[in-house]
Amino acid sequence: LRCGLALSLSLGGGCSGAMATMLTLMNQDDGARRVDIIGLECGEQSPAHALSALGSTTFQEPISRQVAETHLVEDRRAERERRGHVKWSKEPVVPDVGGLGWRTKTGHLLKNQSYYPQVSKNLWDHPTLAGVNTWKEWHGPRMRADAEIMERLDRFDEEMDQWEAKKTFVNTTRVQTLDRFYGQKNQRSQLQSSSSWAPHRHARREVHSSYETFDGTLDEKPSKVLKKVLTEKVLKNDREAIRQITTRMQNEETWKQVFKQMEQERRSDLRADLQQRQAHTDRLMQLAGQPVRTHLPPGQVHKSMNNCSTRTEELAKPRRASLPKDVTARTDFRGLVHADNEHALEALFPGAGHELSVEFRARATASSQPGWPPPPAAETPRVVTGKGSREAKLKKEASLTTLSIPASSQRIEKLGTRNNPEQLKQHSKAQFLPVVAPPPPDQSVTLLDEDWSPAATMRDRRKVTGDFARTSHCSSPMSPAVESLPPPRRSTVYPMMAPTSPSSPEPCRSLLRRSSGSTAGCTLGSSASAPSLLSSVRSESSSGRQQPAGKLPAQIKTASVCEELDAFEAQARTSSVARISNFFGTPRAKGQFK
Repeated sequence: LRCGLALSLSLGGGCSGAMATMLTLMNQDDGARRVDIIGLECGEQSPAHALSALGSTTFQEPISRQVAETHLVEDRRAERERRGHVKWSKEPVVPDVGGLGWRTKTGHLLKNQSYYPQVSKNLWDHPTLAGVNTWKEWHGPRMRADAEIMERLDRFDEEMDQWEAKKTFVNTTRVQTLDRFYGQKNQRSQLQSSSSWAPHRHARREVHSSYETFDGTLDEKPSKVLKKVLTEKVLKNDREAIRQITTRMQNEETWKQVFKQMEQERRSDLRADLQQRQAHTDRLMQLAGQPVRTHLPPGQVHKSMNNCSTRTEELAKPRRASLPKDVTARTDFRGLVHADNEHALEALFPGAGHELSVEFRARATASSQPGWPPPPAAETPRVVTGKGSREAKLKKEASLTTLSIPASSQRIEKLGTRNNPEQLKQHSKAQFLPVVAPPPPDQSVTLLDEDWSPAATMRDRRKVTGDFARTSHCSSPMSPAVESLPPPRRSTVYPMMAPTSPSSPEPCRSLLRRSSGSTAGCTLGSSASAPSLLSSVRSESSSGRQQPAGKLPAQIKTASVCEELDAFEAQARTSSVARISNFFGTPRAKGQFK
């Protein structure tokens, strides 16, 4: 305005009419507009001319508006869950609040409070600044489905799912740790009271390099490898080889028995011949008038006179031919599957392979007994598999020794799975030998170790059942995000069911225990070194008082017992009693203990 004022003064030479008009316009508009005279004098076109070009009609919106209260909203998440999407159509109307921005009569966008949003949001996605087509195809259907509330509810549900997944992870990990710790505690108590246990099985080649052969490593092979090597034809030929070797050995033993009988008959013939000669000699001596020696009557066996013991006579007798308890233990059967690899047969036929080997060897031993006619050949035992096997019966009938863990029922209910004995029982191997571990199961039937991290649990909530367990990777419940789940891992160990050991004797915690008026557990015997101790115990017993288990009588003191022992040793030094010695000491001729 100062430039225009200076210019008008220089051109007009102090025109009072122009000055009066300019001051009037400035007072009306407070200097915010420029009038035509000033614009023309400055050489610029005034924006006021644009108002005359807008026409005489008022601006009309191409879409109708309605009251926001009548704009009903419904939750469409159930439809999205059922169909996978939400059906939509172009929105024909726009609400008066939250829709397109209001415009003036001349068509300009009204810059009110909704024009300047306080939320940091991309302005291209703001419905106030959008056009009519964008509202019909994007903002309108989005507001009709109430997408913002759906997004907030989805975010809230996701946060709750994350929290539940974290709780499931923590509870599952804690309960599995408690199950493992208390299982180890139970196992240690069993090992403490058991006289023997089955250690981990090691390969034979770890003992000596001579077992680095094909048949020496069969016991350490899995079942899927044994099925390719020990086929039905191989096992049949192996049993036939044992039968042929047994037949040959039975024939040899029979001829040995025959030779022994021939030797006994020859010995009997020689003795009979000698007796006949003796009788002929005795007859000649009798005819010659010589005295005749008396002999045993015919039919009786001569018995030599000796002064040896009965045990010496038993040792002097010839050793009887002993028959082996297991004929397959001989070197002729080395390298045969049924004789050397019963562990591999157990892995090949779970629950019946060991019985197959033992029973067939027992039949082979029975068929190798000498005699005529020879015994029948060993028959092939029937292999019982499936529900009738040893493991299947044990899993069904056996009861487990378990320990309770310190966990509440509310915490146990919200778990993924557990490692308790009841669950491991269905996937364990049964111990059939007292000091030998059973062969491991096939990897395809071992229990999988699932990933219970929050991210994996959120992708597949169907696994949170409390006792979820599977052995195959394909048995997981299918879900849209199953391909993004981490695969479960195979364990390097396998569970085993073993018979519980009998209760071990409780250690002596007290010197005297009473039960119904009689001593039980660790009691005191008669001792010359502690007469007062014994007398006090007897006095209590005679008086009828009973002392609680685990506590000594008040009269018995450790110091008094030690003093009596010291007095006894001092008396032994001064008296003529022999010194205290062990049972292997040299006996003394003088000195007698009274």
